[in-house]
Amino acid sequence: MNMTEKKTRQMPKGGRKGGAIFPRIPLSDALQYAKKLVSKTHISAQPQDLIFSGVLGAKGSAGEVKISSLRQYGLLTGDSKTGYLAEELAKKISAAPQEELIPLYQQAILRPNVFKKLFDTYHGDTVTKAKLKQRVSDLRVHPDQAELCVDLYIAGMLFAQLVAVDGESISHISLSELSGSEKQSHDNNEKKGGFTENNYEDSEVIEAGIDNAADTTEVVTSYDNVGPSQQLKHDLSTPRAIFNVNISLDSSLDTEKLQRQLELLKKFGAI
Repeated sequence: MNMTEKKTRQMPKGGRKGGAIFPRIPLSDALQYAKKLVSKTHISAQPQDLIFSGVLGAKGSAGEVKISSLRQYGLLTGDSKTGYLAEELAKKISAAPQEELIPLYQQAILRPNVFKKLFDTYHGDTVTKAKLKQRVSDLRVHPDQAELCVDLYIAGMLFAQLVAVDGESISHISLSELSGSEKQSHDNNEKKGGFTENNYEDSEVIEAGIDNAADTTEVVTSYDNVGPSQQLKHDLSTPRAIFNVNISLDSSLDTEKLQRQLELLKKFGAI
């Protein structure tokens, strides 16, 4: 009797399937984890178990997948031995005002090697999802993961405003548009918000004096939905300041203009 028993070898369940790696969570989710990571590691690097429980809400292989994804997006650095820290990009995103976030999101989505190569291939072009899957295959992503890879790429690129989707068509912005997006964001921020001198066309108000006060009120009215402007409009219509009015009368005075000025002064409670 043969005492040697043959045992059937069983393949382990789960684990990586091989092929090129890519982030396995959407950029939007990674950014939420990165925000917590910045807060938790503000003073120093933190151990893996704290990151698993306090930042990622997962442990074991699920936590490792999230850590890998954050690292690929450029949001996390460190390892299980020395602890984990928020990467500089994550800190910038956490501190940036809303109008400056898109260029930072674009940096994050283009950090993963596979996503960067997809964009390098198709920037400025409109392609189908099938075309993206074909390119993903060329980049050695495992066939079983190609669909997921493309879906995560499209979702992240949409979030970062690098593509537009119309049915089956995915349109990528060009490199020139990408390089100019940060400048455009800065310019828009300069033009946006507040009641600036240009909003009121101050040069005309100064030259015309009180005769243009009604125009100023109309400008404020156009900002009613902003919030603070409602109070500002109320303040203009019921002035609390003390007016000192000096009117010089001579033969060259335009009586019609004087009449309008007097009517405005009466309207605003100055006389």
